[in-house]
Amino acid sequence: MKKTIQINIGGRHFHMDEDAYQKLNHYLDSLKKHFAAEGDAGKEILEDIEQRIAELLEKNISETRQSVSLEDVNQTIATLGKVEDF
Repeated sequence: MKKTIQINIGGRHFHMDEDAYQKLNHYLDSLKKHFAAEGDAGKEILEDIEQRIAELLEKNISETRQSVSLEDVNQTIATLGKVEDF
């Protein structure tokens, strides 16, 4: 049994395992730091990335599987690339 957290990302609501949340939160914090110098353009980039993350995570949700796992987050990060890749 795992603890889950409710999050809202990209305007979508998700239930997420706690370890998945921590990994995704760390990834997003790193992106925020990376794009901080861009000002408003950086905020727009982050919003676009959050939208894309939500789209990718949503593909893993079904009637029988309602929670986002750490594996889902790892796949999403692998698809988008590491912070250094930006």
